[in-house]
Amino acid sequence: MFKKTAVIAVTCGALLAGCGGDPRAEQAVQDEIVSNLLQAGFPAHDILVSDGDVYVGRDAHVTLEASREMLQAPLASEEQYRTTNQVGTGVTKICVNPTADFNTYNMLSQGLDLAIANYNERGLRLTFARGPSTGCTANITAQTMGGTGGSAGFPSGGLPYGIINIGTGLNSYSADVNEHVITHELGHAIGFRHSDYYNRSISCNVGGDEGDAGVGAIHIPGTPTTAVVGGSVMNSCFRDSETGEWTGSDITALNALYGTSGVASCATYNVPSYRGQNGTRIQCTCAAATGGTVWGTDVYTDDSSVCDASIHAGAIPASGGTVTLTIQPGQSSYTGSTRNGITTNAYGAWGGSFTVSGQTPVAACSTYNFTSYRGQNGTQIRCSCPAVSGGTVWGTDLYTDDSSACAAGVHAGAIPASGGTLTVTIRPGQSSYTGTTRNGITTLSYGAWSGSFSISP
Repeated sequence: MFKKTAVIAVTCGALLAGCGGDPRAEQAVQDEIVSNLLQAGFPAHDILVSDGDVYVGRDAHVTLEASREMLQAPLASEEQYRTTNQVGTGVTKICVNPTADFNTYNMLSQGLDLAIANYNERGLRLTFARGPSTGCTANITAQTMGGTGGSAGFPSGGLPYGIINIGTGLNSYSADVNEHVITHELGHAIGFRHSDYYNRSISCNVGGDEGDAGVGAIHIPGTPTTAVVGGSVMNSCFRDSETGEWTGSDITALNALYGTSGVASCATYNVPSYRGQNGTRIQCTCAAATGGTVWGTDVYTDDSSVCDASIHAGAIPASGGTVTLTIQPGQSSYTGSTRNGITTNAYGAWGGSFTVSGQTPVAACSTYNFTSYRGQNGTQIRCSCPAVSGGTVWGTDLYTDDSSACAAGVHAGAIPASGGTLTVTIRPGQSSYTGTTRNGITTLSYGAWSGSFSISP
């Protein structure tokens, strides 16, 4: 159970819904789930069975389908952060539907809105909306339970887990704490495990390892392999002082799993279904101009052709590209104009709008002096690399901060030798660095050094 640090005991029978049906069939399902989890590397002491439901990590419900999916991937490294189960690319809008009872708790309700905004502000390929809404490609029910914790489950069949349970006792905490807990449970629902899986006592004061290396848990490149108090929204337990906001490693994890690689076509989004969710950002791709109709200039009606509006706004060329669409309120009027070969129409009052922007050019990694960031651990710098033909690097996975970031990026597998864009995360100095050969790059060993960085895509 995801809970406040001081809360240790879990009384699951009072919190979790029971099951009906044939007891023998239910026992067979339960036994298979437990067996699958054990094969996937979860230790027996971390598997909880309550009223016929199976949980791992105290707050993540595992269905039969999800447990089977955990056996379908190769073994992972020791470090863990996500499960093998992820939300499929066919899911672009997840609607979170609070129950009537949930809506009676003011802090829970505020926390849900803030948690949804947390995800939408990242410009992921997934967007979230508070239901009821339209255009949903997946749904999650937000319901209440007793206590001050929460629970959810892992995805299966390419869909997020369908329920998050939030304790009504959280209504006595701040909106930020509620935001934190709900963001955490939604994280489980789309496939994230606890960041302090290997030692729950980091955030909970008590507890041990949730599981050794196994298919059920996979490290996300660029995220820390050690956890600290307050270091992640996905820590097992929370504090009274939580802000509800993402940390740098959380953002790296989100981008790695649901970021802009494999961005969906703008044509797959029903933009009017996002009305009222002002500030929500959607990143999507456009082919060449479609000849669609557009109303407005800079601010466009939400039934306008996104791709033609993007060309009109100068966000992409006529040949297409990737754009970021931001949901805006309806306007009292819209002005037509001609730009970049696209003529838009004027219109009167309309109930919803959007604006568009292109991708901001990323600075070259060679323009950064990474040693100047010492002490700013967790700071992330996005930069670009040309084709890599040389450069000196010390270390493996953690590199000295005077190493060539681009050569380290190839060594780490974050970019190919032909170049690309990567993320440099500032790390503490190490007592030693080990050299290895990977991806055609040979790095050197070194002793103590005052600053390091890691590389992720």
